[in-house]
Amino acid sequence: MGVFFGEDIFVAIGSILLITGFVDSTYGLKLDALHVALWAIPTAICAFVIHGARLLWLDRQLDRMARDLAPKREAEVPQP
Repeated sequence: MGVFFGEDIFVAIGSILLITGFVDSTYGLKLDALHVALWAIPTAICAFVIHGARLLWLDRQLDRMARDLAPKREAEVPQP
């Protein structure tokens, strides 16, 4: 996740140069690579927050599932 959005923020990476080159050749608009990179920062921050919240939710859900399965596993263990 960090690499994906980190590419869009760093000006010298190919994705920024590809975007500016494509817009220039297709639409005839001259974009500055720095402006494209600056506009990628809010998207990267939002994606980081959303991804972090989803991972936290998944972690809590897996923890609940593990706690629910723990008594069942103890009951299945044969006693000597």
